[in-house]
Amino acid sequence: MQHAKYPHLFSKGKVGKVTTKNRVIRNSMGTYLNVGKLCDVSDRNIKHAAEAAEGGPGIVFLDNCLIVDGYHMGLAAYDDTYIPGLSMIAQAMHDHGAVAGMQLAHPGRDMGFAGGDNVVAPSAVLPEIMINAGATVPRPLTIDEIHEIEEQYGQAAARVKQAGFDIVEVHGACGCLPTNFLSPHDNQRNDIYGGSLFNRQRFLVEVIRVIKRYVGPDFPVSVKLDMDDCEPDGIRLEECIDTCRVLEREGVALLNLVTATHVTANFSTSFYPWSYCADMAAKVKEQVHIPVMVTGAIQSPEAAEKILADGKVDFVGTARQCLADQAWVEKARTGHEEDIRPCIRCQIGCTDRGILGHHPISCATNPTLFHYYEELYPKAETPKNVAVVGAGPAGCEAALTLKKRGHNVVVFEKREIGGTMIEAGAAWYKSDINRFIEYYRKQLKKHNIEVRKQEVTPEDIAAGGFDACIVAIGGEPRKLNVPGIDKPIVTEGIDFLYGSKKVEGKSAVVVGGATTTAEIALDLAEKGMDVTIVKRGTKFLNPAGCQMDIEYTIRLHQLGVKLMTGYRLDSVTDTSAIAIDQYGETVELPCDNVVISAGFLNRPGFAEKLEEISDMDVYMAGDCKKVAEIPDATHAGYAVARMV
Repeated sequence: MQHAKYPHLFSKGKVGKVTTKNRVIRNSMGTYLNVGKLCDVSDRNIKHAAEAAEGGPGIVFLDNCLIVDGYHMGLAAYDDTYIPGLSMIAQAMHDHGAVAGMQLAHPGRDMGFAGGDNVVAPSAVLPEIMINAGATVPRPLTIDEIHEIEEQYGQAAARVKQAGFDIVEVHGACGCLPTNFLSPHDNQRNDIYGGSLFNRQRFLVEVIRVIKRYVGPDFPVSVKLDMDDCEPDGIRLEECIDTCRVLEREGVALLNLVTATHVTANFSTSFYPWSYCADMAAKVKEQVHIPVMVTGAIQSPEAAEKILADGKVDFVGTARQCLADQAWVEKARTGHEEDIRPCIRCQIGCTDRGILGHHPISCATNPTLFHYYEELYPKAETPKNVAVVGAGPAGCEAALTLKKRGHNVVVFEKREIGGTMIEAGAAWYKSDINRFIEYYRKQLKKHNIEVRKQEVTPEDIAAGGFDACIVAIGGEPRKLNVPGIDKPIVTEGIDFLYGSKKVEGKSAVVVGGATTTAEIALDLAEKGMDVTIVKRGTKFLNPAGCQMDIEYTIRLHQLGVKLMTGYRLDSVTDTSAIAIDQYGETVELPCDNVVISAGFLNRPGFAEKLEEISDMDVYMAGDCKKVAEIPDATHAGYAVARMV
């Protein structure tokens, strides 16, 4: 029967001789859920496979498997001892209704970043950012070593098939070894594996042929490819299309198309539009006759349906949205879209702290991700009347968790649901945060949680008949006490972002050095203002470890925003800001506006006062306890609500 709302998304598909129940494919992503240096399968991997499959995708790919002895963020298939563990993953996927897929990977130049020590590639080429981070420059492979690796791909594919998987995929994107061969920048060889595109394709073609020899002609093989690796002088769409035609002739059953590499992961941030890869993928589909899948900011079932309905691809891939909500596909199928937790594309938990930070990946909007070690919402032994003060991410998450555990909850919020996420979502490139606010708004209503729009005092809560209180009032803007701070040209950054005060004119000095400073400076510069950032410390943002910061740095530079590090605001006149360095030298900066973005301070006073005047249990969550980011607040709200 055709689905009424998403007829294309929930139509059956074919990959080779394998039939899928819908057109959604859970794309692979390293998780660090494995066990130890040998990358053994853990109980967490198996439970993840079951949960991912139960969430509804037609095909599920999770962690990929190394084909060579080494360590990375996923699993391994380089000898037969891995078959039993992998078979449990495949069985878990089958038991929960999904086609079981497994991706095979050789990190190539990224092996050092991934944690291995045998770093090889076609050539001794490494992006500068990786060199600066201390990564090992790869050793060029010999011809014999290339052939040995090709055989290892085939042997690993045979193990994956023996383990019970229905489809195997070669990771040929994101900086892995096949990408290094395909890239005209990374591949500087002058033998049969380098030079012309034909020669640069040779390694991948031979890998496919060897895999086919090991698994047979009818076993489906997918290839993940970069349509554009977003690196200087790298892979571009025209060459990718040619490679896809070649792979079709070699019997590949599915093309999994993406963009960017681990070095250029900033292209997956919210600065880029939804479904930004779909048009490129459509150009590939025009040139081949095998199924094409695209992944890249497909943020809702409506967006996925439109891509398929427009005929751009045959399958849609999703990874980060599955971290935000493993069951989003099933929720869409059953008409419960309002229950889908959105991905806000911040990349903090999955990429910055996760893959690049060498920690198990997490999600800003989903604090229960991979919490297989505990019951997610344990029923309260004694239901309590609980006040939650503040409806930012910490307060909203706490309220929902309390309600699911059986407590009676009242939320107090002096402004609007969302707290300072309202300001955080003000920029055009952060509209996904507004979807997260809307999710909380709908969920609070759906769970019949009372929200009182009023500012309360500790005395109000103490007299309100509550057994416990979670204080989640957020932090407070750091105030600068300098001469002239009350001048008309001065605006608090939080007021500007909230829209309660306009910043107009031709120029502005923005004081501060965190993300909010960058947002304000970028906004003003995009409006045509001459902008100068004054930063007390010597370092502005963290482009080496934060994907959003990379984008801020690039865009601020492109717009000509001037950066003065090592200066603090000394005073403000009617027409200028006076900055001073550590040596006492002052600089006058004529401007129409001075915008203060000096960060936030924690705010424990409310909770401390409440503890002093009442005998109820008092907890703090979010910025009022420790100033951090949205993921920290969401997780803190969930964690503290489990304690009540």
